[in-house]
Amino acid sequence: MTRFRRWLRWLLVTVLVLGLIGAAVLGGLYFAVSSKLPDVQTLRDIEMQEPMYVYASDGKLMAVFGESRRTPITMKEVPERLKQAFLATEDARFYEHGGVDYKGIGRAVWLLATTNDKRVPGGSTITQQVARQFFLSSEYSYTRKLSEILLARKIESELSKDEIFELYLNKSFFGNRAYGVAAAAEFYYGKKLGELDLDEMASLAGIPKFPSSGNPISNPERARERRDFYVLQRMASLGFISQAEADAAKAVPMHASAHEPPVQVEAPYVAELVRQEMIARFGGDVVNKGYHVTTTINAELQTAANIAVRDGLRVYDHRHGWHGVEQHFDLPADADAKALAAKLAGIPAQSGLLPAVVASTAADGSATVVLANRSELVLPVAASRWANKSPAALLTRGDLV
Repeated sequence: MTRFRRWLRWLLVTVLVLGLIGAAVLGGLYFAVSSKLPDVQTLRDIEMQEPMYVYASDGKLMAVFGESRRTPITMKEVPERLKQAFLATEDARFYEHGGVDYKGIGRAVWLLATTNDKRVPGGSTITQQVARQFFLSSEYSYTRKLSEILLARKIESELSKDEIFELYLNKSFFGNRAYGVAAAAEFYYGKKLGELDLDEMASLAGIPKFPSSGNPISNPERARERRDFYVLQRMASLGFISQAEADAAKAVPMHASAHEPPVQVEAPYVAELVRQEMIARFGGDVVNKGYHVTTTINAELQTAANIAVRDGLRVYDHRHGWHGVEQHFDLPADADAKALAAKLAGIPAQSGLLPAVVASTAADGSATVVLANRSELVLPVAASRWANKSPAALLTRGDLV
């Protein structure tokens, strides 16, 4: 036997042995992981965390309690364009693959190796993300990735594509305690899903990748880049929208802002009593189970009582003189109206009195304040005549009034 043949035979035997060892290792890993996979049928009975709402007897909102914002929706409520925005962003071949997009993985690897484009679509499908969101930790390991792939295939065999997509849209985190696309639309734009414009849909579709550091409130520039150059451009390249529609949506300025459910009846003490009673009856997690509690509180009588207390306290204050501001914020010299308004986040109005931050004082004794909606108001000298001092003498920049 020639030396070449001996070498070739040795090479073939080595490759065969290594292949058998590799197959045995992969097979063992497969059986070890697959035997521990959870039952994906539980996805049909998933209860999404929702806040608890408290209402007056006529249905007017008194308070909202809970750790997260969420409004579960069905796929029938999702506009086609919004579906396409998420498909273009996360998984363009979602309705074609079986849970794992091997073609997409190969394409992503090829583009990363042959181009400098950092916006290459990834290989993690919507189904894989659902598997990760509901069953797995965020820690990356090869075992977890294999579990994710196997779970994705199991999910595809048990649930329909629309059921999987619905779970993804309801579970995904959009920053600012907003979970699910409906809650995100309400928080960032104050709209229902059917009311969203194309630019807003694209902005929402771009959030889940960077929900905290890239949402349109925390980082509007990064959110705009993702909206314009990734989501909208991908939608156009996939034929979901025309290039003209994409360009028109790109031209719309970023305009997201925080929208909280409007409290229509000021009764925080009563609402807190309701929260405590619900916890006593149903347990501490009751505030995350979507309960809607209607009380016997009469909204008109409660408002009248609030006004009576407020007017009485005002008379008392005027009789006993100025007692100082409630709080002071240290503001940088270049803080604008937006920065001042941000200080008011989470501070509620009280009996019709809106919280404000002092922006400046003037030589004529007046003071300018900024409200939560960034509008400015001037407090004239007459506003504090009862204190025998002008607003400028009583207040300084950064005071909460």
